[in-house]
Amino acid sequence: DVEALAAADLDGKTVAETIAAKADLSGKPVKIRAKVVKFSANIMGKNWLHIRDGSGEKGMADLTVTSSIPAKVGDLVLIEGTVITNKDFGAGYKYDIIVEDAKVTVE
Repeated sequence: DVEALAAADLDGKTVAETIAAKADLSGKPVKIRAKVVKFSANIMGKNWLHIRDGSGEKGMADLTVTSSIPAKVGDLVLIEGTVITNKDFGAGYKYDIIVEDAKVTVE
């Protein structure tokens, strides 16, 4: 399962771990292996991904990621980016936690 893959990365985090530790991780790099559950291309000049790895309550922890690299719903990806907290892009795009400008590797 995806969560087991995430745990196999000694320096990686699960989506739920990242959300839970957002205050400590703010401004720091993170690596997460997860599945793309939503993808929106070229919004405000960025690709937007929602990723899940089966962690969190009922396996539904969801993290938003921005990247210049595209992916497809269902792709297993390794994302490497910086955790940003309390980000307000305007136009209703406000996030308690987001991973910005991530390198996305489709596996």
